[in-house]
Amino acid sequence: MDALGGADHAKAPELSQGSALRRATPDDVPVLVKHRRWMFEDMALAKGARHASAELDAMDAAYAQQLHTQLSDGRLQAWVIEAEGRVVASGAILLADWLPRPGDLTGCLAYLHSVYTEPDYRRRGLARRIVQTLIEVCRAKGLRRVMLHASDAGRPMYESMGFAATNEMRLMFESTAS
Repeated sequence: MDALGGADHAKAPELSQGSALRRATPDDVPVLVKHRRWMFEDMALAKGARHASAELDAMDAAYAQQLHTQLSDGRLQAWVIEAEGRVVASGAILLADWLPRPGDLTGCLAYLHSVYTEPDYRRRGLARRIVQTLIEVCRAKGLRRVMLHASDAGRPMYESMGFAATNEMRLMFESTAS
């Protein structure tokens, strides 16, 4: 068992269309990083923008390091779907210490992130299956809520699964990259 209450690298049942859902391992870090990059590229393109390659490259390196650490210590759990011998969809949940609040004294925040399906495999329910699996992991752990930041394209799926907009706000600082 790990911090998220799951058995290490359990294989899930077969899915339709010859796809298989399984828990990600450290060997999956390169594809998890690639999918996260493509997610940010897709979101920017949908708004007519682009991220600088150097900015994405720096994010890739930082995320890979974070994945190696957090997959190993159990703070992060990722799931992937394989089809035709390769990973075509992925998503992750990060468990973070958080403030207790009325109705949620767990002291833990589950943050769902980096849900991505490659374009040729979209509209087949793969992202939904990954998110359902991650929600089940959180429920089994006794967590009370799951947070996420939805892309415009992903928002309808999350809303159909019961996620609702919150009153979250943020303040962004200018980059102080050295």
